[in-house]
Amino acid sequence: MHDVPQETDRAVAACKSKLAHHGGESAEEWAVTSEEVNRRILVVDDNVSIHQDFLKILQPATGSEALEPARAALFGEPNPVRASDHFTVDCADQGIIALGLVEAAGKKGNPYAVAFVDMRMPPGWDGLETIERLWAADAELQVVICTAYSDQPWDEIRGRIGRTDQLLILQKPFNSIEVLQLATALCRKWDLARKVSGQVSELSHLVDERTAELRDANRQLTEFNETLMQTVASLEAAQTEILRQNGELERLASRDPLTGCLNRRAFYALFDKAFAEERAQGNELCCLMIDIDLFKRVNDELGHAIGDQAIQAVADCLQSGVRLTDMVGRYGGEEFCLMFPQTTLAEATVLAERLRARVSAEAGNRVRMASGMTLTVSVGVSTSAFGARSPLELIDQADRALYAAKESGRNCVMAMDVLVPGLHPSEQLELQVRRVTPRESSPAIIR
Repeated sequence: MHDVPQETDRAVAACKSKLAHHGGESAEEWAVTSEEVNRRILVVDDNVSIHQDFLKILQPATGSEALEPARAALFGEPNPVRASDHFTVDCADQGIIALGLVEAAGKKGNPYAVAFVDMRMPPGWDGLETIERLWAADAELQVVICTAYSDQPWDEIRGRIGRTDQLLILQKPFNSIEVLQLATALCRKWDLARKVSGQVSELSHLVDERTAELRDANRQLTEFNETLMQTVASLEAAQTEILRQNGELERLASRDPLTGCLNRRAFYALFDKAFAEERAQGNELCCLMIDIDLFKRVNDELGHAIGDQAIQAVADCLQSGVRLTDMVGRYGGEEFCLMFPQTTLAEATVLAERLRARVSAEAGNRVRMASGMTLTVSVGVSTSAFGARSPLELIDQADRALYAAKESGRNCVMAMDVLVPGLHPSEQLELQVRRVTPRESSPAIIR
């Protein structure tokens, strides 16, 4: 007789060899030992003997584990399930009982991973109706149909069930290796699907949280942007107001409050700048000194209020009668000083006569408190071409011409001119005063 241990070793080797040729996988590869895998199996079959077959395959008796290699070598039916790989198996002989087990397991939070369902289970639901109801209770359940292909065609099953990603066919009669492979693979599939679902759920939760954070950040950014825009708008409005006030201050600082003409300080500053520029460029610049005739009489006889209106009326006529490049300044009291850039003496005298006539025709009518008043002015004109070395010297020349106009009877224009015709102005030792206004213009008397 052979030694029993040696025979057992040979049986185990033969079993491993046969398993290796059956499907190309070892028993260790079929069985998944991870405790994390859901290994709960539900068998639904009206034949109780089928229940026992599944139990023998998926829950082999631990006492016979040592004899399995020998039995496999002798009978050719290896059972590769180890004690640590046992499945938890529940059985039901009708679909309605299986449904109750699935629902109860779901409520306990311990669902089944795989259900082996027979196609024919009289007198209750058939396999397809059972599967439909089981999936309604647990959509994640992996299902294996146990049937012969002659029972129902696959196309009919697929047309009835519709979902085939969780459905496999186990052809009867089946062997233990097929059952074990399906149970192991589908349990692992169920577990992986659950993990993926959990990861997707967790990822979705993280995405929702991140989306909420971004939405909140975007809301805060929008609010901040609106506040910033309001602040910018307020700053722009404030800047506009500041510029307006600065302009008003500058205008007040440079303008005579009574007439709106340039005040004496601002006029001097602009005159000095223009004089230097015209002299550097070799251009001619003319200056006019204008005085309201007999103004003291207006103040003495009609009062200072009317006198102020008279000054305003003359200033309006002067400012509305000059060009954009010309400047009008109130020199003091009833005197005005005008500057004509890039203007010859001949042109300046024409403009001066035009201003004199305008004041004579319009100024008196602009005095509201004295109906029928007549106002006239005397005008003196000079040019930088006569060799003035500063604005004050040029103003002094125009003032000499103005004095001559007053001596000549007022309401006229007098201009400085060369004493000896034909000589260059720089060669003239002395200037003379020339009357511009024709003698026919008799002086008007304020009555």
